[in-house]
Amino acid sequence: MEKYLVDLFVAAAKEQKRGPIWMVRLYLSLFSPPMGKTLRLEMVKHLLRDQDLRSKRVLDVGCGLGDLSFGLAARGANVIGVELDPKKVASANRIAQSWHFEKLHFLQGDVAKIDQMNLGQFDAIFCLALLEHVQDDIGLLQQLQQMLCPGGLFILEVPSAKRKTIAEIEAADGHVRPGYIFEEVPVLLARAGLQVVKQRTMDPLGLKYFWSIYSRLTPGTEARRWLYFVLAPLFIPAIRLTSALVKRPGYELCFLAVKDRSLEKSLKSTPILSEGRESALPIQSALPLQIDM
Repeated sequence: MEKYLVDLFVAAAKEQKRGPIWMVRLYLSLFSPPMGKTLRLEMVKHLLRDQDLRSKRVLDVGCGLGDLSFGLAARGANVIGVELDPKKVASANRIAQSWHFEKLHFLQGDVAKIDQMNLGQFDAIFCLALLEHVQDDIGLLQQLQQMLCPGGLFILEVPSAKRKTIAEIEAADGHVRPGYIFEEVPVLLARAGLQVVKQRTMDPLGLKYFWSIYSRLTPGTEARRWLYFVLAPLFIPAIRLTSALVKRPGYELCFLAVKDRSLEKSLKSTPILSEGRESALPIQSALPLQIDM
């Protein structure tokens, strides 16, 4: 892992008082971050493998710690990360400055009102692990679509509504919905004027659920957190392997879409289908849809 990312995660561990810092650094030097975001970033990297972001203006909405923003800036993009938590914003800006990321900036703001921040237009917008936290999801998507340049890229990552969940964890994460149906996401995006051109999913067997269950075998919040970390090097490779072998939609969903203004009027009234029904997308475009499970 790049040293600036290690500094980023160590700063977060200090803020949350997660055990001895030397242990955190040692862990990160040996393994990937023990979080679901490791899988999210792998899906994003896969969808972007043919994209050149150099000198592109990029927005990372709900950027959290800012690790995705750092990765995009390292690829040559001019990146703005927006996050509600002012402590995360201050920490990310401090580390960006210390590592001389001159084209990377973090701003504190409410993403539900992002259109009021006057950020301008972007060549690409990233929205990872955010939409399930937002009550007016289509409203946010429409705001972001308006901030995209014509033909701009939109990358969305959401959990599947079909996944097994633990109520306590869902409540702590602040989810307003469990997730989305894989077949329905392209319709939702189309209503906002965004056409899906590539899709990627991971974890078809729902191993993240069992990862969480086994980490709760020990009492105490801190002990459970460390057991979750210990189990990560077992579950993350298992999820990668099963995602490659099992060809069906997983419980982590990622989509690459492009701005298509012709969809706004024609699909604004298209209903979002209920679970269990097949989705037929009334989209007419020369852009092919690439599905990669």
